[in-house]
Amino acid sequence: MNEGTPGAVIDVALFRLRRIWSRPLRARRAGEPQRPVHMSNVMVVHAVHKLSLDVAEVTVGAVAEQLGVDPSTASRLVNDAVGARFVEREESAVDARRARLVLSERGRRVLEVVVRHRRTYLDGLMADWDEPDREVFARLLDRFAEAAIARPANLANLDRMIAETLVETSAPG
Repeated sequence: MNEGTPGAVIDVALFRLRRIWSRPLRARRAGEPQRPVHMSNVMVVHAVHKLSLDVAEVTVGAVAEQLGVDPSTASRLVNDAVGARFVEREESAVDARRARLVLSERGRRVLEVVVRHRRTYLDGLMADWDEPDREVFARLLDRFAEAAIARPANLANLDRMIAETLVETSAPG
C-alpha cells in the first residue's frame, strides 16, 4: 500500500476525525456518568431537521435514507430520540397510517447547542490559519463531500473483496 498518496493521507485523516468527532457524544464506559444526549440522538435530530427543510413530511423511511441505515435501525434510533423527547410523532396529513416526525423544542435547542459547539471548536482549530487558507479548505472540503455524495462507495464490491480475502487467508496452506 502506498501511504504517501493524497488518497491515503485523506483516508487516515478522515478515520482520525471520525473518532474525534464522535467521542464527545458516544456512550461512556461502565461506571462513568451517562451523557445527557447520545450521538445517535443527535444524528436523528440533525436528519429530521435537514429533511424538514426539503420535504413536507419527514418519515422514519426518510430518516433511514438520510442516515444510510436500514429501516429497522432507523425505527429504533427514532424511537430512542422520541423517548428522549427530542423528536415528536404527529399524525400525517398525507397518509393516516404513518406518522410524520418533527423536532420538539427540546430537540431544536439541543441541535443549536451541538452545532454552535462544533462550529466554535472548528473555528478554534483554524484560529491561527489565515483567512484565505480557511476559505480554500472550506471550499475543497465541501467539494470533496459533494463528490462523495454524488459517487458513493461501492460497498457490494468491498464486501466481495473482503469475502475473497477471508477465503484466501483461511485456506490451509
